[in-house]
Amino acid sequence: MTKPFALYDTRHYPTVDVVRGFGEWASTYDQTVDQQLDLDLLTQLHMVPWPQVHRTVDLGCGTGRIGQWLRQQGIPQLHGVDCSLAMARQAVAKQVYAAVCLADLTQCPLPSHTYDLGITVLTASHLPDLRALYTEGARLLRPGGVFVVLDYHPFCLLRGIPTHFDRAPGESIAIVNVVHFFSDHVTTGRAVNWTLV
Repeated sequence: MTKPFALYDTRHYPTVDVVRGFGEWASTYDQTVDQQLDLDLLTQLHMVPWPQVHRTVDLGCGTGRIGQWLRQQGIPQLHGVDCSLAMARQAVAKQVYAAVCLADLTQCPLPSHTYDLGITVLTASHLPDLRALYTEGARLLRPGGVFVVLDYHPFCLLRGIPTHFDRAPGESIAIVNVVHFFSDHVTTGRAVNWTLV
């Protein structure tokens, strides 16, 4: 049961939309995001057959941090998608993607049934409609492909802690969040005929 974050907001930071927020955060994102939220968790993911993955789409690729990590796993072809021009520019500068598309990650201008792996990291909590994300992932992946969703823990949101950054010292800004429970992810994934691993 997806819920608006405003029901749980205890900090009441000024909140901006995804494009504006990540546009402002892009220049300092790599230095300020805690790798325990994503990279440390990815290193513990043993269900993905990394040596067999040749083509990957990184939905919400941001600055390309995840693309760099995927390249280190030996994945030869990566495509990134992000809605923030500032973040996409950072990703392009890292030179790990064959292409980076500036687009809504739920409506990508990429070919269907092409990718061995789809991955989205720290993005689902910014989307009001999980079904759109899972439907697009299902469209992009080849039969037998793997979709990895690693997101901000809903319990953080339930405790009133949003995705946020400091615009200036002492000036915290939140980026719009939506609370998606684990059951929302499971139900939505099954609705597009995926199997939870």
